[in-house]
Amino acid sequence: MGDDLRSMRDRIDAFAEASGRFYVACARTGERPFPVGGLRFADRETAAAAADLAQSYRDTLERYDPRAPRYDLVVHEETDPRPPERAPALPDACHDVTGAVFESLSALGHRDAERAVLDAYFAAAESTTDLDDLAVVLLRCTARTLADDLAPGDQADVLRDAARRTDVAADATTVDDALAAVAGADLAADVAGTADGWRFRPTVHARDAAVTLPAAVAVLAVRPDADPVFDRTSDTVRARLAGGPAGLATAHRR
Repeated sequence: MGDDLRSMRDRIDAFAEASGRFYVACARTGERPFPVGGLRFADRETAAAAADLAQSYRDTLERYDPRAPRYDLVVHEETDPRPPERAPALPDACHDVTGAVFESLSALGHRDAERAVLDAYFAAAESTTDLDDLAVVLLRCTARTLADDLAPGDQADVLRDAARRTDVAADATTVDDALAAVAGADLAADVAGTADGWRFRPTVHARDAAVTLPAAVAVLAVRPDADPVFDRTSDTVRARLAGGPAGLATAHRR
């Protein structure tokens, strides 16, 4: 029996991939027991194979020790990429993104939009005293101004320039990393890959639109060649790298 258990454990370990977003846990308790505890897998099929082996392992163990706890092992997907360890706090991320955009508006000659951001911010700031809330107000005003005053192509030019100036996704090398950084700053949640892109839930809204500005800047920081599209369905925003530019500042419910 010891050889059988060792063989199953070795096969499970061979399936594992440190960067995978799938894992195996008990459907009832959420516990991740040995021999799959702490392991991740690249795709659902591999995780399912590991779950079957782990269930066989546990069944074999139970025949030896009837007191061994039983688990209903199923595959789970980690929807939020693990954020960078030093992800910026929400106020810092807001100031970083909006400051970069403001510099880009000035550098590219969009003086009216630059002034509109300031006017909207000063008007809103009169009723906001909390410094963290003010950072979100500034982000919201910037996103609304870009959406209202600039054509999609101009927005893309501004955000590509801003992406070179911002630190919000400084350590990112992939779109997954970039969106994880935005999530780590509490500007997005429930980030997950899809068949043709990504989905996430923005945490800041402007009127009836979701603010996509931080995600767009982060994505363009790692993929300046992209023509991204952000569109909203229900409370979720879908992101794709081609077909745009669209929804770079705010995304309305369809």
